[in-house]
Amino acid sequence: MTLRRTLFAAAAALLLAAGPGVLRADEKSLLAPDGTLYSVRSGKAADLAVSGDGIRPDDNLIEWSSLTQDGQRAIGLVPNTVSGNLKANLDLAYDDLGSSLILLWKEDVSVINVLHLGVLHGGSWKQMDLLPNLGFAHAYNPQMLLSRQSVHYLDDAGKDAWKTRSLLSVIWWEEAQYAQARYAPIFLDEDTSPNDVTVYDLPAMVGGGGATSFGDVPSGVYMYPSLQLEGPGGGILASFADLSSATHYVVRINYPTDFGTANSTSKTWLRRRIPVFGVAMSAGLRSLPPAFSAPVVTAIGPSYNPTFLWVAEGAVKFTRYDAAAGQWSTLRSIAITEQMSQDRAIRLVQEMATKN
Repeated sequence: MTLRRTLFAAAAALLLAAGPGVLRADEKSLLAPDGTLYSVRSGKAADLAVSGDGIRPDDNLIEWSSLTQDGQRAIGLVPNTVSGNLKANLDLAYDDLGSSLILLWKEDVSVINVLHLGVLHGGSWKQMDLLPNLGFAHAYNPQMLLSRQSVHYLDDAGKDAWKTRSLLSVIWWEEAQYAQARYAPIFLDEDTSPNDVTVYDLPAMVGGGGATSFGDVPSGVYMYPSLQLEGPGGGILASFADLSSATHYVVRINYPTDFGTANSTSKTWLRRRIPVFGVAMSAGLRSLPPAFSAPVVTAIGPSYNPTFLWVAEGAVKFTRYDAAAGQWSTLRSIAITEQMSQDRAIRLVQEMATKN
């Protein structure tokens, strides 16, 4: 079974980052199905007590470590991460089909920032960049989701064959020529190089996009696009805002399941990595409650109506889109008290949102 972060875990990682008793924003841990504990930390070499040839105390870097069930430890630096540039927004996933640890991070480089992806397999790292649009681009709040898909193809002998492939989906908010959500799929079962990664402008995939106006739309709404599994079949839901039309979308993302003849030049085989986008719901952003800018998590239920939840002013606050009324609900909240902890309140809202 693929180990992935559940929606609640993602919510906790984002919303609890500033609270007591949780991992710092520059440290993440993950438990693999075989019981191996992986950890990554980013920061200055002096703060992480890292030293070595060519490493200065004020260098920013990423350190990784692992601890297996039989007590074997490994530790090292993620290659090509030692520099003066800040590394942040760490995110981890594990693909047990390929026995690979996956690390996503953002690096601030001069007047732009770049999203990096690293895959640890067999003790070695492979890296690729998810390059922003041309211009002085800034990427914000990247997250990734690991999913599985069962596919059919014809082998070299022309016989029917089936396999399960691992798909890594990455989403982020980017501000360059346009301000918009962007999406990139990485196919872990294939030998993917940086040049093979296609990045999609999500508003354009639903017939929107173009010049954007922030207006009075809360930044918490558009700056935190999210991904969620639609079900066990491998379907993906992307939730994002299109500022050009002041509309929030929940979009289904699916991929072909019939590949045709493997390693051929047929259109069927060449289409195996092309996503199919379909709008599950859309909602205007004008009727949202008063502005909020705190980190926001989106939870989507079987009706595809999204719920925004965030932590502010000693409470977990949320608003849900009511399709019948055609508008967002009034602002609601659960106060954080000694009897109602922050993580319990988040869990309650998340359960409500995903079951309705």
